[in-house]
Formats: sequence, C-alpha cells, structure tokens
Amino acid sequence: MFSVLSLESCKDRNEIQKQITQNWSDIKQQLSFIGRYAAKDRLAEAISIFSEARKSRFLRRRTPKYGTMNKGFTDEELQKFFSIIDDKRFHLLFSFQAVLGLRIGEAVKVHIKDINLKTRELRIETEKARTLNFLLIPEQLFNMTLDYIQDFETQIVKAKGYLFFVEDHHMSVSCARQAFERYIQKARLYDVYGYSNDARPRTLTRLTTHSLRHYAITNHAKKNNGNVVLTNKFARHLRLQTTMVYIYTSKDELYRSIERAQDNELLERIKRMQNK
Repeated sequence: MFSVLSLESCKDRNEIQKQITQNWSDIKQQLSFIGRYAAKDRLAEAISIFSEARKSRFLRRRTPKYGTMNKGFTDEELQKFFSIIDDKRFHLLFSFQAVLGLRIGEAVKVHIKDINLKTRELRIETEKARTLNFLLIPEQLFNMTLDYIQDFETQIVKAKGYLFFVEDHHMSVSCARQAFERYIQKARLYDVYGYSNDARPRTLTRLTTHSLRHYAITNHAKKNNGNVVLTNKFARHLRLQTTMVYIYTSKDELYRSIERAQDNELLERIKRMQNK
C-alpha cells in the first residue's frame, strides 16, 4: 500500500502532487481507515491539520494583510499615474477601473456590445457574484470611449469587438498588470510594504490594479455623503461588510469627525463633577 511518508525526501512540489494524484485511491483508503478507528483526540488533530492546510493554501485571509493602510490611490497619486500613461488603450482601461470601479478581469473584457449608446449604460458580468449588472458611464468617460472607438475601429473589429485589444482578442489580465506596474514605477509610486507568506514569497506592493477599484469605491462613498447602501450597489458586492473594507477613511478625516461629534455639554458636566 502506498505511504505518503515515502514522499518525505522529495523536494519537487509538482512531483509530490503528481504522486499523490496517481496514488489517491490508496491514500483515500488509508484516510478512511484512520477515520473509522482513530481515537477522538487523534481524529480531531487530523481534522485540524487538514483545515489549517486548506486555509493557508486556498482561502483568502479574513483580516486585511495591510491593516489600516490605504490600498487605494489618493487624488494626487491618481493624477500623477494618469499623467505618464502614453498608451490610449491603457489610459481608457484604467479609467474604467478608476471611475466605475471595475475589476481588472472585468475591464479587459469590455465589449462594444456592452455599451448602450442611448442610455450610456455599461453591461457588466460581475466576476465575484456571477450576476449581470449595469452602471451608468459618466459623460466625460463616455465621450472618451467614443473617441477611442473611432480612433481604433479597425483594431476593435479585428479583435471581435473587444475594446482593449491585443491582435485578434481582448487583452489578458497579466498584460494589463504588467503595464500597470511599468507605469507605477515610471510615476515613482512603487511602494513595497512586505512579502507574502507563500511557499515562494512574493513582493506585496501598496498600489495594484485593484487599487483603482478601491479609489472608485471610496470616491463614490465620499461624493454621496457616505451612503453605504448606494456605494454597495455601485461596488456590486453581495455584502455591505465587503464594501466597508474598500472605503478608506484617513486619520485626519477620522479626527475631524471626532471633533464634530464632541459633546461640549457633557465635558462641562464632567468638569463640575471633578471639581466637587
């Protein structure tokens, strides 16, 4: 019978996974045997090992790994970022993210048929919720889009109607992210805040393509007096709690809100009590 201990000396992760897959029938039988006969505390320990492994390898962290740090652009950073983009495709692509809060996977797949020319609506197949949504394209962005389509009509037709084309198809997410990083470095906004705890640690940077979505959601909340319900609809999140994570409040804003909420009458009563 196959034993996973035989793989202990193997250093190639892919080879280990291949061996486990090939011998899964035997491994499954062993796990089933353990499940039937192991003592209660041993079974609980085994379940804990598998649960922790699943969380660390496949599940997104429940707590933000960047704490209270702003993962979105500031107004100044956004202006600096767009000022150095010299490719019209990427300028419009990242504008759709910064204005409408599209995820990068949604943005690269914008099709000419997704745009309603009469109502200025954009049809979006939301990635996370797997729902069909519609957002109004602000007039300035809409006009930019029409000018862009006119300039690149031939390439868009060749790409079967995708706005952000690469030859005869839509741009890939990796292509967009590579361009984003180039522009971030060129704008001197590249900011490393740590490294992941993966088997192969990767650099964690404050600004990513998703930071444009963070900016759009925070900006929407601010311009609508902090209406979280409206902002949740704009962000296309299933839960309000998710939207709250995206809305950034600076320390200055927090402190000003504390000052505004201050009850001077209460302070006076406390002073009188202290002086007695």
